This record gives sequence, structure tokens and C-alpha cells, in this order.
Amino acid sequence: MDKNVEKQLIVRTFEPDMAVLKQVAKQMNGMQDVALNLFGQAGEVLIVITARAHAPAAATELTERIAERFEMALGDAAYGRGKGSVAYFAAGELMQAEALVAASDPKTGGLLGEEFSHTKRGANVFDFGDSSYQDSRVAAKIKAMAAKNCDATYPPQVAAARAAAAAKCSKAEFGVSVTGLGKAGRDVYMAVAYGGQVYVRRFAQTPDAGKRCALAALDTIRRLLQGADTPAMRVFRANSDFDWDAPEAPRKKGRPAAGGAGKKNSGMLAPIIVLVVLLIALGVAVWYFFTHFTLGPEPSVPAGGSSISQSAAAGSGSLPASTSQSAGSTSQASAPAGHSMSLGEDGAYHPFG
Repeated sequence: MDKNVEKQLIVRTFEPDMAVLKQVAKQMNGMQDVALNLFGQAGEVLIVITARAHAPAAATELTERIAERFEMALGDAAYGRGKGSVAYFAAGELMQAEALVAASDPKTGGLLGEEFSHTKRGANVFDFGDSSYQDSRVAAKIKAMAAKNCDATYPPQVAAARAAAAAKCSKAEFGVSVTGLGKAGRDVYMAVAYGGQVYVRRFAQTPDAGKRCALAALDTIRRLLQGADTPAMRVFRANSDFDWDAPEAPRKKGRPAAGGAGKKNSGMLAPIIVLVVLLIALGVAVWYFFTHFTLGPEPSVPAGGSSISQSAAAGSGSLPASTSQSAGSTSQASAPAGHSMSLGEDGAYHPFG
């Protein structure tokens, strides 16, 4: 039987260790019925795996087995499979964490917006400037806060302060800023602010520097939300007078809790407390009622009073059958059945009232 069934799988990576990638690719190239192709742009490297087999299931299994080999070797650099971009997977992590990202200025926003515009998820996590740099009032706040917390002559601090200001003023979990782009003879700095820290990276002034900055920012966000390492970034405390050559220790590895979930839980706390208090109050009220107002036997008649009990004869209406007086009074004979009688003030029965 000919192996005429062909399946293809794409492993997506960002800035992988190329020496490791080539080593694994060399090992895989020796496999029969398997073809590998690599495509790269601005730090993103796609590994296209093509396998042939007798049946679709066998071909699919072969491509997945080879993909797992690459993913295990490349670690956190391998961010997904299929046709999704860095922006697609970063947006997915942001949506899962119920987090937002904001840009500090139109140029940075344009870089991020270009990447997010290719996925429907983008609008769920990025405002494209509507509540940040496109809003004149918020933009002024970002500039003022950044100027207050940095040395304007020190580019890394400028980028870091703008990213932190973008996150705070736009009420987003992440802030991103890119500075120095398009300025000849100057390095480009990209900063991502998150959780009281700023992750900063320096790029050379190249034609694709803008795209590299955007992809690196999105990959950094993805890594932070996945609890992965960020080896290419230098970490500093937000709004601090830091030294580029003395970065802080990176954040401990581990997926952070969803920010939006925490906000929802805190918002639900007050109604839950009120409900518990009401239930307790209702329980106390029920207990008080049954302990103070339970129905007991009919109280006895005081001495000197009178009581009348009536019962209906079988097959007749509700007619008085007997009358009794309390102690000290004279007993009377029973009234004849079928006649309406009443007891007068003189103690005698009077027919028909």
C-alpha cells in the first residue's frame, strides 16, 4: 500500500535557541516519510512538519510525535501550534487572566495594534488607544506621571516609566512602551510593566526593530501569564531610579492568579455577607416564634363563668345538643333535637330564641 496520506503541523516559536533547534531538526531529517521546513521573521520561527503514512491517523500521530520533540527541546520558546500568531496566543492568555494591556503613546499603540488586528481576540484585551493614548486627558496623565518618575536623559528609564504610567492611568494590568524607534544612532528600548515591576529590553536600530519590539512585548506578556522565564528581559522595580547594569531578580516562576477573578470575588463578598446575615436573622425569628407562640390546649374557664359546647347530631345540622354551666349553677335538661333554643337570662330555655 502506498503512503499517499499527507499531514502537516506547524510548531510556532519565538526567538528559540537556534543551535538546539538545528540539532533536533538534524535528528528528525533522518526519519523516513518526514519533511521539515523552517520559516523565520522578526524573531518568530515556524517549524513546518510534513509526514506521510498509509492512513490519516498514522500521519497525524507522526507529526505530533515530532512536534513534541521540538517543544520539549525548545522549552518556553515554543508557544503554540497551528496558524495562530504570537498576538493570538498572548491575547488568549490575557483573556484567561481577564487582564488588559495598554500602550503609552500612538507609536507604541500602532505597533501593538498592527499585531492585534490580525486576530479577533485583540479587541478583547487591547483598546487600540480608546482609553489611553487616544484620550487626550489620559495621554496627558501618562506623560506627566512618566516625567515625574524618570530621568528624561536616560532612555531605559524613560521607556520603563512610560510603560508603568500607561498601565496605571489606563487601569490595565500591563503597560507597554517603545522609545528611540527611527532615531538614527540611538538604541531602541521596549518596556513591559506588570505587577510593580518593569521588564526592559534593548534593540538595535534596524528596519524591523518596530515589529521585533511588538512581538517581544507580546511574548513577554505571554510568558509572564504562563509563569515562564523571561531571559531576554532585564527586570527593575517600577518607577525606580535604576541602573541598567544592575537589574533585579526576575519574578518567581509560576502562573499568577487571574486578576479579573480576584476583582469579581471581592465584588461578590459584600452581597454574600448580607445574605448570610439575613439567613441568621430569619433562623432566630423562626426559633423565637416556635418557642414563644406554640399552640397548646385550650385554657380552663375561670370560676363563676360559663361555657357552652355543641355537637351535631348524626344526619342533622349544626344544632346545640347539650349545655353545661360551671360549678355553682343549676343543671338543665338537654334540649329536644330538631328545635332551636336559647338560654335566657333567667336560666330557662326559650324555644326559637
